[in-house]
Amino acid sequence: MRLPRAVGSAAPICPSGHAFLNIVPRPTMTIAAQGSRLEAIPRPASVLQRNVNLLRELAVTQFKLKYTGSALGYVWSLVKPAMLFGIMYAVFSVLLRAGSSTPDFTVQLLFAIVIWTFFTESTVVAVNSVVASANLIRKAYFPRWIIVVASILTALMTFLINAALIIVITVPLGSMHLGLRSLAAPLLLVELLMLIIGLSLLLSSLFVYYRDVGHIWEICTLVLFYGSAIVYPFVLFQQHHVAVIAGLNPLAQIVEDLRHALVTPGAPWTMTLLGGLYAVPVLLSVGVFVLGFYVFHRLTPRFAENL
Repeated sequence: MRLPRAVGSAAPICPSGHAFLNIVPRPTMTIAAQGSRLEAIPRPASVLQRNVNLLRELAVTQFKLKYTGSALGYVWSLVKPAMLFGIMYAVFSVLLRAGSSTPDFTVQLLFAIVIWTFFTESTVVAVNSVVASANLIRKAYFPRWIIVVASILTALMTFLINAALIIVITVPLGSMHLGLRSLAAPLLLVELLMLIIGLSLLLSSLFVYYRDVGHIWEICTLVLFYGSAIVYPFVLFQQHHVAVIAGLNPLAQIVEDLRHALVTPGAPWTMTLLGGLYAVPVLLSVGVFVLGFYVFHRLTPRFAENL
């Protein structure tokens, strides 16, 4: 006959030889013990710091790997926009004489092409970033948007270096005119980043389910190149309403205002050109940013099963 277990005796043993600690009610925790458990819960600040560190490490690693094994290395990031600049300058300035009456047309074109290269490189690479990181997504949990934003930061580092080189070379030559209006450049860069991040999140999340998105976006970039005031500044438009329509494009508005802030002080801000309609391209950039995060957040839970 089995005797009843005395109070305070050892807990029953399961077949595996471990106590049923998860079944037997545990005594009430002391305040000190509760405090130690609360400290183990990740705080928002620590989670944010961890995400920032991961974002930085991914961006720097991608930047290094981008030129690993290449004979010219970083020089390639200068060659591509330089070749595009040479072709566009030969066609529009030499053959068509489109910029002969425009002050500092050469620097305007070069700076716009560097901005365009940043935009296309960021979005085109970001479209495939989630699919390319399928193994990482299956093995580890972290905010998936970090993958997309890291690829954009990699392109941003290249853009900042190229822009700095242009400024260092052209300012002593008197081709770039910096002043108080140049303080608007960081704000315009933030607007550009919002547009790029929003588009990248939207396209990369859709690409997981529809692989045609990559081809469609490549075609869209060709249309955007000639519709975003890359080759021609707004001062070349003969009709005011054409310039207004072009200025409603967020990318065209950003490029034109960056030109005015850094290169051509005599050209008007797009705010002067558009009037009350200036809010349209700015709100479009913000709207694309919000829409991109919303769609990405909604589609993220099913990424793993579609990769």
